[in-house]
Amino acid sequence: MIFENVWSGIKNLFSTEVELREPFSFPRIENSKDVIRNLKIDEEARKDGERNLPRSNRKTLSSAEEKIRGYYYGLMQNSKKFGTEYSNNVKQNIDNSGIMTVDSKIDNYKKESTNWFNEKKKESKNFKYFDNEKIKDATNRYHEFRKKHSLNRRANFPPSVIYYYATVTALFIAECLINGLFLKEVTRSGLMGGFGIAIIISFFNVWIGFLYGKFILPFRNHINNTIKFFGSLSIILIGLWFICVNFFCAHYRDLVVQNNDIAFIEVIQFISNTPFDIKDLVSFALLVVGIIFAISAVASGYKSDDPYPGFGSVQRFKDNTMKRYADTHFKYLEECTQHKDHLIREIRTLYKEMRIKYKSINQMIDLFTTLAEKYDIQTKRINSECKQAIMHYRNENERVRSDPAPKYFEKPFVFEDTSKLNINISDQEKMVSKLKNKISNIERDQRAIVKHIESKYNDSILKVKDLVDFHSETLEK
Repeated sequence: MIFENVWSGIKNLFSTEVELREPFSFPRIENSKDVIRNLKIDEEARKDGERNLPRSNRKTLSSAEEKIRGYYYGLMQNSKKFGTEYSNNVKQNIDNSGIMTVDSKIDNYKKESTNWFNEKKKESKNFKYFDNEKIKDATNRYHEFRKKHSLNRRANFPPSVIYYYATVTALFIAECLINGLFLKEVTRSGLMGGFGIAIIISFFNVWIGFLYGKFILPFRNHINNTIKFFGSLSIILIGLWFICVNFFCAHYRDLVVQNNDIAFIEVIQFISNTPFDIKDLVSFALLVVGIIFAISAVASGYKSDDPYPGFGSVQRFKDNTMKRYADTHFKYLEECTQHKDHLIREIRTLYKEMRIKYKSINQMIDLFTTLAEKYDIQTKRINSECKQAIMHYRNENERVRSDPAPKYFEKPFVFEDTSKLNINISDQEKMVSKLKNKISNIERDQRAIVKHIESKYNDSILKVKDLVDFHSETLEK
């Protein structure tokens, strides 16, 4: 029971979520009347009195008195044991709180930050703006290209061309399926023959369109007027190409439907003479679908890179070269930033925990005072109840005895061993005062410690930050 009470008290003591309450529960003191009845003191008092015991010359307690004293002495010892155990547990928790070593921990953080950032700074001495010919060449090529072509912007191209290659592939497959289904009826080989012809037609229609849009059409944006003219002229040529391919496909199906044995040269002659004479509705649909797919392929190719010819490749070459070199700088900066944030976060957490511990310890000191007061009340009551029980025995004994009572009957009983708990409140209060001053000093220096860490951080990244900013600026231009 005692240990359960002690544990409950310690748990409540260190709880930061509930209000601190008195957790003391000393052993229960029975009323003297109950003790007299339970120990059968009345019977023993009369029995001893009838035999004139204790003798008139006796100077020590009788066996019945010793029985009473022993009972209350046990209560006294258990109360002292409880108070001592509770006090020792509180002292141990104060010692284990580590609050007195906070300043040394902070000094360690300060030393750690100084040493760590100094070591990192040594690494930064090896970083340079341009340390190889590849970066120089890529950057010079980029700026020369922009100057030569009067470009005052970055190249505009998608992060990945996979989407556009996937688009043109999907267009190719879709046109093959559509053309294959349209042509299966007019080929001797059926569906397989239709698909065979469809693959050839789709290649010349879709893939040629995509390659044209990607590599040739951008020349219509060239600064040189002659090149620009031929780039614009190519639109007419590619348009004629798509018309020829798709008109051939439509006329081929239209004529084969009428004559399955028609020769290839006859198809060409018929297109030359009557290019718009398409009688079959399905064949006409084949023409329309082919032209739509061709235009879509050209658009995909054109959007897959910067609209100015060659600018995208120059930009990518410069960016990729610079990024490969700048990765080391970015990684260094990230490591330093993470370490700085970690130290500052740890210090602020330490301050927060220290304030919580200080509050708990301050409350513990108040409990020491309350514990001493409660223990004093407990011992006084034990003395009082024991005294009453023994006086009752003596009165009953004197009432029935014939010989004079012993002289010690006249002296009130008092426990000789009622030592105080080993609690020095003044020492504890001095410790709290010291802690309060320590916390005030640390809180006052908190900003200085954080500034020290930030100063070491800024010093270690000074050159690298300039490099990172330089790389970022360069990549944006």
